[in-house]
Amino acid sequence: MLRTIFGFEMPTRLLFGQGAVENLGFECSLNGWASALIVTDAGVHKAGLTQPVEAQLQAQGVRYRHYTGVVPNPTIESIEAAVPDAQAVDVVIAVGGGSVMDSAKLINAIRTHGGRVRDYEGTDTVPAPCKPLVAIPTTAGTGSEVTFIAMFTDAGKRQKMPVLSRHLAPHLAIVDPEMTRNLPPDATAQTGLDALTHAIEAIVDLQANPFSDMLAFEAIRLITRYLPRAVADGREDIEARGAMAFAATIAGAAFNNSMVGLAHAMAHALGGLYDLPHGLCCALALPVAMHFNLESRRERFEEIAQVMGYAHTQSEVVPMPGAVVQGSVWDKTFTAEDAVLRVRQLMSEVGLPAHLIDVGVEVSESDLETLADLTLADGSILFNPVPPTREQVKDLLRHIATYTE
Repeated sequence: MLRTIFGFEMPTRLLFGQGAVENLGFECSLNGWASALIVTDAGVHKAGLTQPVEAQLQAQGVRYRHYTGVVPNPTIESIEAAVPDAQAVDVVIAVGGGSVMDSAKLINAIRTHGGRVRDYEGTDTVPAPCKPLVAIPTTAGTGSEVTFIAMFTDAGKRQKMPVLSRHLAPHLAIVDPEMTRNLPPDATAQTGLDALTHAIEAIVDLQANPFSDMLAFEAIRLITRYLPRAVADGREDIEARGAMAFAATIAGAAFNNSMVGLAHAMAHALGGLYDLPHGLCCALALPVAMHFNLESRRERFEEIAQVMGYAHTQSEVVPMPGAVVQGSVWDKTFTAEDAVLRVRQLMSEVGLPAHLIDVGVEVSESDLETLADLTLADGSILFNPVPPTREQVKDLLRHIATYTE
């Protein structure tokens, strides 16, 4: 019998599946939305990914305009620039990746309750429910379409700042694998590792619970099996795209209730200081953070390794040394260390770098001090199973900068 008290919440209504975006017009009619602001970025708009959304709005007679000024690691300025247009419409529709959805959440909060972006930094700062927001992801990574969290970047401080409130959650998430079909391989790999980081940290962190575990373990299985396929042939392999879209969404729902930890704290620091993609930063930080947490969550990491090992067998990936394949299962007991090995193996398979220097970023001693400060100031670290010291954080960051076995 479960004796631990826990909660689980996902107020966002979810429509999932190939062609799901074709329901947008009906949803507008159902809710009486006669005008919309499509929030996106220039790349998504240029790639034509807003066209299915526009077609639905046109068919329903919904007036709409675009805001295409979202930038990676969204800044205060890029968010606030959209507020005047957002105030004049019935619904905000986010079409894009995590940066777009984070921006749309904050745009929506300001258009509802007023103020500036900085007014909402922190936890439970959104005072009441917000006006309608629809999230349509074009990547499979952040899970932001079902979370209560938005991040913005303070460009002056070169620091990523969080806003956490259940009122940020989109009213409706439409997750359509077709919207991710043209995502380039490198972005597919990076966003996939973001989702994997969500799932793994959801399992090992302090607020893990049976509901978040159920979703996170399934996300890990799907990502391990299908991410290599989505990277290799994402345009044609819609099964892999669908599996990754589902994995990202359920990993988002998992960590939204159990939170993330050290890997995300370091990833936020790296992304803020160097303006790097969040998924890449998660990939660089994840195996290092896992290794740091091994002893405190050894049994949990063994379970993660088992799920990843079995998923690799299903994918017909070459087994690790010492493993014997019998049919479609592993005749091997996995160790916690195998979980770290599996993550590194997956990263290599999808072409992700092992350390910062591989992407042309050299970390100075001064940067190291700044990164340590940013990591320890990040709220994610409060949920890590082991609180690291400053010297431990600096050592971990050195491994990320120039990692060697």
